[in-house]
Amino acid sequence: MSEDAVAAMPMSIDMTIERGCIVVRLGGHLVVDNVPRLNRWLARIGKLEGRVLVAMDLHGVVGCDATGVDALVDGAGRIRQAGGFVIAAHYPDTCAAFAGRDVLETRATVDDAIAELHAWAV
Repeated sequence: MSEDAVAAMPMSIDMTIERGCIVVRLGGHLVVDNVPRLNRWLARIGKLEGRVLVAMDLHGVVGCDATGVDALVDGAGRIRQAGGFVIAAHYPDTCAAFAGRDVLETRATVDDAIAELHAWAV
């Protein structure tokens, strides 16, 4: 690898089911190089049948750029268009610095997000 080459910043994606909600835990860097991977996962969720409840846990995100925020907002929009609900938890300051955050519902914790999702789904 040459001195000019830069390794992509790592990002982790973990999905679990908690109390009837899909919890998507993101970690690392939510930046342009990682957006295609995130988009693939969010598109898969958007294709699920029924009223899907999704809590995105951003507690582990340490870096974010405008493209990363756009991916979160666009993914949430696709899931909502398919009839689901999405709330982000632990929205980091690194993401809040970019436009588009106003259209992404956020709560302080994953537990708060899950409680709100259950209230919406009634």
